[in-house]
Amino acid sequence: MLSWIAKPFIWVHRSPKVNRVFALLDIFIASINKNVAVVGLLAGVIITAINVFCRYLSGLFPDYFHLSLTWAEEMARYCFLWSAFFGAAYGFRKGVHISVTMLLERFPPKIAKACVIGIHTLNSFFLAFMAYAGAMVCYDNYLLGYMSEALHNVPLWIFLLCLPLAFFGATYRSVEKIYEVSWTEANKVVKNAEVEMIHDSVIKD
Repeated sequence: MLSWIAKPFIWVHRSPKVNRVFALLDIFIASINKNVAVVGLLAGVIITAINVFCRYLSGLFPDYFHLSLTWAEEMARYCFLWSAFFGAAYGFRKGVHISVTMLLERFPPKIAKACVIGIHTLNSFFLAFMAYAGAMVCYDNYLLGYMSEALHNVPLWIFLLCLPLAFFGATYRSVEKIYEVSWTEANKVVKNAEVEMIHDSVIKD
């Protein structure tokens, strides 16, 4: 019975074409996560800096300048929000989220492997639920017709799309980790996790 269940997974694991598709998908999702995180952070910093400069001029020369970007604070907040969520989703791919392997190192290899798979499985369920909850938040805001406080012509749900999109990307990464660990030899699982964490904390792509 188990052999029939395992056959499609073995075929996927050994198929060059399927692996190529997943490799392209990996690059595509990683590019989106990384670029959105970088652009969001950069845009938030620039908008905030410009608004601070405008207010400084207004305070320095009140008779000549009355500058203040009313939309800047809210826009910068959403830029930082998008950057944080997509950056966190990218962190699942790089394995840079905080984790403690001290306890796993004391377990027998097979038990340690089972624990790692279990942790990633729980992560996947939680992230998938958060993606669903984020989608519901966007949908509810769409039905209620809420608009941005500062950008009155822009629906609020557009800014909140970062929730389902980022959590969906993080869910995919977590499921990907389950697949990777499943095919890794038990005595290499914990060591590989430590090497990945150290490597990707130092090496940037």
